[in-house]
Amino acid sequence: MASDHVFKVLFLVQSAAFTLFIIHYSQMTTVVLKPVGKLNDEKHCHCKPTGTREVFNTSAYVHQNGELLMPIRGQLSNCTLADIKKRPGVVMLTTANLAFVDIALNMLESVKRIGVCVNTTVIAEDQKAYDLLLKYAKGDPAIYVQKTNSGEMDEIEPSRRLGSHYYGIMNKRQAYILTLLEQGLEVLFSDSDTFWFRDPFPYFQGDFDISIRSFSKTRIISKTHFCSGFIYLKPTNATIQFVRTWVELLDNNKKKGKFPTDQSVMNGLLTADKPVHVNITILDEDLFPWGSTFFDPSWQKQNHSTVVMHAANIPGHPAKLSKFKEFGMWLVNVTTSSNR
Repeated sequence: MASDHVFKVLFLVQSAAFTLFIIHYSQMTTVVLKPVGKLNDEKHCHCKPTGTREVFNTSAYVHQNGELLMPIRGQLSNCTLADIKKRPGVVMLTTANLAFVDIALNMLESVKRIGVCVNTTVIAEDQKAYDLLLKYAKGDPAIYVQKTNSGEMDEIEPSRRLGSHYYGIMNKRQAYILTLLEQGLEVLFSDSDTFWFRDPFPYFQGDFDISIRSFSKTRIISKTHFCSGFIYLKPTNATIQFVRTWVELLDNNKKKGKFPTDQSVMNGLLTADKPVHVNITILDEDLFPWGSTFFDPSWQKQNHSTVVMHAANIPGHPAKLSKFKEFGMWLVNVTTSSNR
């Protein structure tokens, strides 16, 4: 009987100790278990742009005494790794040379302010742009800055009259897009001169290959032209084949010393329905307006629920900057040494 009593006492003591341990552990709300997955191996800046990185690495967490604590929120995106993981298989892509770094950062700030978190790749087209962008995005789990591997471009804003320089930058983007599509990723390419008011991703749902803005009201694909500066592409066989041909035509023209706009080549293929038929969804012009429309006082009075504004037809950096500031849409304080 005495031995039974001793065992009962020991059991009660052990149970109490275990209960206290569980209570103590449950109160440690900041502890995060070490992530075990990753999207892809991290690559260095001189590799082929992919837009993916090791998003579940432990450097994106605050460490204390060897433990992983709360995840870091990016200073440029205000997003954590967990936020990015909620939108798997999607990459937003943009590019900038030094002349447009401030415009690109302003766009990213507008994305941040509406709370959109997406795996974002920014391709820097020159070394100074890369250094400056990396300064702002360093340690940000949502923003991946990569330097182009297809030849650096001018740091200044090139004139449209200098086709080989101006369109040389524009005509490189399709190869970046193709690299991502071939990895099975959905790609939103956004020019840096966009401003986001609401989350656009709900408008990219449905059965289509490419979602894009048109320049006219007609819904007949062969009778309209489209803007390639804000475009959502799904990695379907049709999309990949289309973009491959797009890239090949631009490369062939470049070898001949010709620099047609990427947009004109794209529209030529769509009009001819070549090399394959592409299922197009046209974005609503009132939700995704051009800059000239958005900044029109009469249009402003109509109170449209703008999602993303694209200042594509506001020519030149100074004019874009002026309009952004005039309408209270300039959100950053960035200076560059480029000669505009």
